Amino acid sequence: MQDLIQQIRNLLPKTGEWSNTGDDSAALKIEGKSGKLCFTSDSYVVTPLFFPGGNIGKIAFCGTVNDLAVMGAKPLGISLSLIIEEGFPKKDLFLIVKTIADLSEKTGIPVVTGDTKVMEKGNIDGLAINTAGVGVTDRILDEALKEGDRIIVSGSIGKHGAALLAARFGIKSDILTDSRPLLKEIESVRGWILQAKDVTRGGLAAVLNEVAEKNGVRIVVDEERIPVDAGTSALSRMLGIEPYVLACEGTFVCFSRREHSERVVAALRKFNSEAAVIGEVAGKGDQSVGRVFMKTRIGTRVLPNPSGRIVPRIC
Repeated sequence: MQDLIQQIRNLLPKTGEWSNTGDDSAALKIEGKSGKLCFTSDSYVVTPLFFPGGNIGKIAFCGTVNDLAVMGAKPLGISLSLIIEEGFPKKDLFLIVKTIADLSEKTGIPVVTGDTKVMEKGNIDGLAINTAGVGVTDRILDEALKEGDRIIVSGSIGKHGAALLAARFGIKSDILTDSRPLLKEIESVRGWILQAKDVTRGGLAAVLNEVAEKNGVRIVVDEERIPVDAGTSALSRMLGIEPYVLACEGTFVCFSRREHSERVVAALRKFNSEAAVIGEVAGKGDQSVGRVFMKTRIGTRVLPNPSGRIVPRIC
């Protein structure tokens, strides 16, 4: 997927005054202002559309506002575009839109524009959603990483992917998606963190590899420190999938200086008791820069960037 995205990006013209175009949100200096405008867009195709703890509307709203939040931006508004299969139940459609409306009211982030298209039956699987969002910030969370910086996760990983897989395969489980807006969590630690990424497609493995490659650093995490709840762990073993590649929709990874890490964890544990330091940036001094390594009970191994069709249509 990353190779395909890069090939598409190479075909497009340069981005002018925009920065951070490879991150969760692009940023643009606001003329005459000290801050920056952030802009993001995402599309959602999920099977099933309804799953334990949420539906496609919930992850569409949360995914977009979280992409702004991890860049340090305050979301101002989002768009909502629906591509609907002919004959899709109106009851289900309105329930999905009501979910978005409730989140909009709860967070104070309005849905300000959008589009609706209907496609002939069989040409799309039920419903696809595209959302885009804009926000503003006086500080982009994009400070350079250095050796010794701590890696912190805001909670247990893999719950969203596990909840969808359990529903898809009819496995009895108590696992619920972790999907939720991360605005308050990120605001509580914004002053002490350098970078942040929400753990979505490709899970923790993809996010850490992306950060390592972008920053030209080597990342080392400790498997025993990574929080994975019992249900997600059991389901992963049952299906032969590592929890590190499962998407989250309400969990993020952030990076802080060593001296700020305990403060960051303490703040995040007010929202989720499983927040933890899971590793550190190991520096730029050897040929393994841009890679992620995991310490295990039996040694250290590479944690590769996921490739191929791991768990399709999960977000």
